[in-house]
Amino acid sequence: MSFRSRVLDALDIHKTTVKLQVNETFPKIYSEDQPTGDNSGLVGSTQATTRGTNHVPYAVSKTLINTKIGPNPVGGGSFKQSLDVLGFVVGKEIDEPSWKTTSSPGDNIAQYKNMYPITTPATLAEVTTLASSSADGYSREGHAGGQDSNYTGFHFLNGIYDSASNELKHMRKSAMPVPDMTSSAILTDSHGHKDWPNNAIDQHHLLNENPYADSLYYGSMKLSMLLTGITVPDAAESASNHRGMVRLLILRPRLPSIKMRWDGVANQPHINMGYPPHWDTDLFYSKRRTLGGRMAESVHTNVANSSVTNVNHADEAHLTPTFGLLHRADAEPVIDNDVESMHYGHRKPVVETPAVAQQGDGTGAAGSENAPALDAVLAKDHDFTSYDVLTAPINRSKYAVVVDKMVTLDTLHHGVASKRIENIIIPFNKKIKFPGRKQTTGAGTLQGDTIDEPLNMESRPIIMMLSMDQKISCQITGYTTITEC
Repeated sequence: MSFRSRVLDALDIHKTTVKLQVNETFPKIYSEDQPTGDNSGLVGSTQATTRGTNHVPYAVSKTLINTKIGPNPVGGGSFKQSLDVLGFVVGKEIDEPSWKTTSSPGDNIAQYKNMYPITTPATLAEVTTLASSSADGYSREGHAGGQDSNYTGFHFLNGIYDSASNELKHMRKSAMPVPDMTSSAILTDSHGHKDWPNNAIDQHHLLNENPYADSLYYGSMKLSMLLTGITVPDAAESASNHRGMVRLLILRPRLPSIKMRWDGVANQPHINMGYPPHWDTDLFYSKRRTLGGRMAESVHTNVANSSVTNVNHADEAHLTPTFGLLHRADAEPVIDNDVESMHYGHRKPVVETPAVAQQGDGTGAAGSENAPALDAVLAKDHDFTSYDVLTAPINRSKYAVVVDKMVTLDTLHHGVASKRIENIIIPFNKKIKFPGRKQTTGAGTLQGDTIDEPLNMESRPIIMMLSMDQKISCQITGYTTITEC
């Protein structure tokens, strides 16, 4: 029993509690049918997937990187080393952001980046034409077609709020009374009457006087995950050679601090903050991972300078930019010099497409309004091997580490040794405030629907598993404890 529960029990105060379940089924990414011919690998499912239809109770990792580590003296060819990723983001689905492409004073031309990994949608349309075998945007590996070509390796878990839950509505002070939850037996109870304003002005005053008037207490998220190594070794291979390494990470993005500054020229205040972390390029950082190492194969040490532009030289070999699972940041920072920007004086994130890297339409000459931005930098793929990414330290200035541990997981050849149960507790333990009910458009009255996005939850936890040399399957159960305040 928590300290809060003991205090409420001692004071004979009874609070309604709900266990908000997480997602336990996931889209069917890979086909479960027997492959035809000599194809013994996984084949992407081409079937449509909707919630409740064609879902499976497991999530399977996605191969990101496949690197050669040496010749195969027995079977010929080369030995390869693979890296698989399987992850979950707590809360709602993470979509590809729609970036700002227009330019106006104070606007950000260098777009905001995804602070979280992009999650796979819960609903996938039927694949009518097989995808190309070339690598997709989330992997260096090609795919034979099907849903695995669009699979990011990450899923969303929910566990923060469920707008369809009557119990959560019943616990919210701002919500309309729920008829199903209100009976004659509890009409005298505090839950039977919602003393909440019916207009936007009174709601605004109430939330100003007491910002936590509409709030819920979040305890902890408790998860139980069954990990299984699903790679089966060939008959000619020795069983002792198939103990895989799995790195289990639980991370939370760190939001930059917000400060105020005063413009002495225009005599007006400005909000100033750095850019949020970028998952694709800010996740890892190590002083050992330099451009002169395996990060960029085009950068060499002991190479004399040259007058040719855009040529990498030895004076760049020591630079150590941050990097993600597949991409790296640029080694030379680009600073936001727009004095009206809220990110003035901070490093810009790299952009991914040339279309949004321009300050106008790109037709003007240098120095004109429509000239291409000279500080636009395109994201670059790094050349790291599976081992490099698996063992890379987390960039702790951008991501807080809740759990970081390495475990071993055998293949199915070893039976029970191929399975591992991980019980995880992610603590919230705080009052989460909400902004009341929605306002009717063009009127001062309030709608019956509440605003269900938390106000003071800075970031959501990210669960990520990196597996070397084998694919893994994960079955997950769990819930978040939510109590009325």
